[in-house]
Amino acid sequence: MFQRPRFRAAGWVAATVVLAAAYLAPVPDAVRSGGYGVLAVSVLGASIAVVRRRRPQPAWTWSLVPISAVLFLIGSGLRPWADSGDGNRAFAADPFSLSGYVVLSVGLARLARAAGGLRREVVIDVLVAGLAGAVASVQFLVLPVLELPGRTVTGSVLAGVYPLLDAFVLLLVLDLLLTAPQVVAYRWLGACIGAMLLGDLGYALIGRQGQFIAPTAFDAPFVVSYFLMAVALLHLPRRTSPDRRRTARFDAWSPARLAVLGTSLAGAAYLASTRVNQSHLEQVAAFVLLCVMIGLVLARAVVAVNGHATAKAVLEHRATHDALTDLPGRDEFERRVDTQLADRPGPACLLFIDLDGFKLVNDSYGHGVGDELLCETAQRLRRLAPPGAVIGRLAGDEFVVAVTGDLAAAVDLAGGLIAGLRAPVRLPVAEVAVSASLGIAELTTSFAVALREADAAMYRAKAHGRNQFAIWDESLRMQVGDEVEFELDLRSAVAEHALEVHYQAVVSLATGSPRGVESLLRWTHPLHGPVSPVRFVPVLEETGLVVDVGRWVLDTALADLRGWRDQGLVTADFVLSVNVSPRQLLDPFFADTVGELLQAHRVEGTALMLEITESSMLQQDEQTVQLLERLRSLGVGLAVDDFGTGYSALSYLRNFPVTRVKVDRSFVSGVDRNIGDEAVLRAVVAVSNALELAVTAEGVETEEQREVLERLGVGHGQGWLWHRAQSVADTARYLATSRPVAVEPRPALRAD
Repeated sequence: MFQRPRFRAAGWVAATVVLAAAYLAPVPDAVRSGGYGVLAVSVLGASIAVVRRRRPQPAWTWSLVPISAVLFLIGSGLRPWADSGDGNRAFAADPFSLSGYVVLSVGLARLARAAGGLRREVVIDVLVAGLAGAVASVQFLVLPVLELPGRTVTGSVLAGVYPLLDAFVLLLVLDLLLTAPQVVAYRWLGACIGAMLLGDLGYALIGRQGQFIAPTAFDAPFVVSYFLMAVALLHLPRRTSPDRRRTARFDAWSPARLAVLGTSLAGAAYLASTRVNQSHLEQVAAFVLLCVMIGLVLARAVVAVNGHATAKAVLEHRATHDALTDLPGRDEFERRVDTQLADRPGPACLLFIDLDGFKLVNDSYGHGVGDELLCETAQRLRRLAPPGAVIGRLAGDEFVVAVTGDLAAAVDLAGGLIAGLRAPVRLPVAEVAVSASLGIAELTTSFAVALREADAAMYRAKAHGRNQFAIWDESLRMQVGDEVEFELDLRSAVAEHALEVHYQAVVSLATGSPRGVESLLRWTHPLHGPVSPVRFVPVLEETGLVVDVGRWVLDTALADLRGWRDQGLVTADFVLSVNVSPRQLLDPFFADTVGELLQAHRVEGTALMLEITESSMLQQDEQTVQLLERLRSLGVGLAVDDFGTGYSALSYLRNFPVTRVKVDRSFVSGVDRNIGDEAVLRAVVAVSNALELAVTAEGVETEEQREVLERLGVGHGQGWLWHRAQSVADTARYLATSRPVAVEPRPALRAD
């Protein structure tokens, strides 16, 4: 009961039309009024039940919508009795109706703020449009009614206030639609407010003609409004969506907002200049009003420009600093070392710090406590480091400090850092204590070399019992071992941008034409040649380097996609797939990073597919779900990579907003000769179809495999049958000779 409906928008529109036609049918007024009351009470009861059952976020805000509707219903019920009386009785319904507007406005304002709206630009837009609406309301509704005999000043003002209030709440809904267009409930809520505005305008217009009681047919817009409110509540977003989905890009000068401003200014100017028989006071008031509106627009321009500059500075800071500790990241740390220390005479040293026992804290108390410990560590390093020192966080629990001075000064500082970091840390769940292992190296030839040497010295400190420091010397090279040497070489490769992005085509099984590519990371060691990703990617994960490398891969791949588009090699429906590590999903700003890179390269979110592993889905915590929902709100597709090799719980496919399943090559290799593999694939396709997920098969190498996969209903595949992973230049040549003959419709994506 109360499940989200699966009707299409056209079905709800048709139902709305049928309801309005039924209400306007030639029936007695008593029947029409009774039907109105039954419908309103039923909708309110069902709406309250839906809100209580779904408990949407932000808390209690959506409850204000049916509460306001209850107040409106009480006001509507009292109005016939009130309009038939004199004195204060004539206004008995207005306190309830006005209270309904207040409650509804509060609810809409909270929704707008939760969705990322209610910015200063939006508030100014509302003020400008509200002033224009006030001018129109006064000229066409309030002043004409004041001249009617038997109409009180209070009644005339209220007749003009209601359309103005409707316009105000409609603007709040408009802000919701501009800020979070992906939320379907906001669209229906806008239609609901629009119907209410139409009804109030109807009452105001007949009031101009001296009619105090309108025919029951004039309540048709309010009947439609109640129905549309119920439709909006039935499309409530998930609990995690409205208050956390702030990834939609805000455009202060969008065409829609400019249209609101232009129409408001032009309308106010026209109305103020065309009213005849204006007194001197009215002329002055009109002039002041126009000046105020123009001043608001100018203030809005200044706010927008300042906001753009501030946002740019924030984005630049975020791109160069660690999101958790606000310390400089690797690239920014290296830049500061080069600029701040290079100009100072004398030697300089680099200290590489790694926390001992951090993994135990993380595993015992969770990532949240681990993050708090890292933040406290960063604060202690700031306090303990001397003035002028450069502090940074590389990844995970690895920190670096660069200082001027000789080795003796660096040794003294290392002793102080180790003692300071060893002190217990009081956290909400417990008091924890970790030590630190520290490596020291002189900054002589380059930052990359010093970092590599300090890292090796840190490993020596760990090997000698931890909670101490070691100084790099040449004897370390023979002692650190092959694994440490491999990690150091990999760190150098990352620092020197020696990694490469290759691409493998994802093709249509039916036509063999490329429908996208998957980006794959490659590394060629200067001495040992190509290194398998199976070996170096886990090291990237363990060291935390995968976060920075993952961002670089996404940036590079989107730039290559943009280049292929500009060369006319691919169309807008060509999809780029990029692998995402579990560590990247722990970054709260990952969705913002994806959105910024999409915008920077002028690529739509629908052209990007992020591939996540089943281990990422295993955590299934609220933060991961929220992040994936935010990525989906950008239009980005989500694929489960290597499906079948891990836990493969079907609940993951149901609970996570994934759009595609990639079947692992281990099931594909024997599908043409192993009945068990075929049965597994058949089941995966059936489940995927039921959940409206697309399916891609990996590792297709023979025509026989392709035929079986196509027969089973798999839509796409990748493998050596069509294309081996190649460099960007070779992939461009492949695309130039393998352009699709026709654009196929993309598989349906599961809705949010």
